[in-house]
Amino acid sequence: MSAAGPLLALTLGVSDVERSLRLYRDTLGLRVESDGPASPERLRLWGLPAARVVELSCEGYPVGRLWLLQAAPPATAAVRLDGPGGPDSSADIGPKAVDFYPPDGRTVADAVAELQAAGYPPRSRPVPHSEGGIESNELLFTGPDGEPFLVMEGSHGDMRRGGHSAYSEVATVSVIGGDVDESIALYGSAFGLRLDLDAVVPDADRDAVCELVGVPPGTGIRFLVFREPGEPSGKYLLVHFSGAPARRLAGRMRPGALGLALFTHEVSGLDALAAAPGLRVESGPLVVDGRRTLLARGPSEELFELVERR
Repeated sequence: MSAAGPLLALTLGVSDVERSLRLYRDTLGLRVESDGPASPERLRLWGLPAARVVELSCEGYPVGRLWLLQAAPPATAAVRLDGPGGPDSSADIGPKAVDFYPPDGRTVADAVAELQAAGYPPRSRPVPHSEGGIESNELLFTGPDGEPFLVMEGSHGDMRRGGHSAYSEVATVSVIGGDVDESIALYGSAFGLRLDLDAVVPDADRDAVCELVGVPPGTGIRFLVFREPGEPSGKYLLVHFSGAPARRLAGRMRPGALGLALFTHEVSGLDALAAAPGLRVESGPLVVDGRRTLLARGPSEELFELVERR
């Protein structure tokens, strides 16, 4: 296994756990694995006075789990608000969205009907396109606290885990990247993940993909996909724009904020990895639930929770 392994869990800050469960549990079909207060050690690491955490999985799958974090007092600041009329730009550098695959045999059109009925209309029309031999049909939605989530159908080979009845676990998280070389150095060299895709959107598809991601037509787009070899889920999609503004969502990703709050990995060599170029330790290491854990900031405003392997 690589130094960091796949994304084990995405922590999503929410203002109302019960409202969020109506989407992620009742509509997307994820299963509640645990529900309770965060431990005192975790609260200390996170810098929060109190919090409720609900862990969800896709049929018990150990990778790509979703943690819903409701802080007390409730959070009000969002990590990213780049929907129509929002204060943030879709090109701002920082965490972007979470991707789910619909159940086998279901389409994006089916997802639109289900999600609209649940009160989550799509942001745009479905966009079919091909990148690096991967054919997909994708559509971006807005979650309960304004967080973007994407539903994707298509032929993904071993980059998609099949055979389950619910929507997938967290298949991919996307980050709007700053410097391409810094992204490759962190996810590839430091974390040891494999670069499975490095593609520039061709001119014929560019305007449709720009519409999907919410940037002006003609913007250059380069996609990098990193993943643990042999693991279809818990991937990272780094999206790099050219010819678009490059404002940073500095410090937005954090426990206690609404939206994508933490990316959690089990790692080997915690101290050595924490000292890797491109990472800056923000909290810890502390012993949390029996294991040394720290929070570290990445070069594109990501916040990682790194947990030492047993």
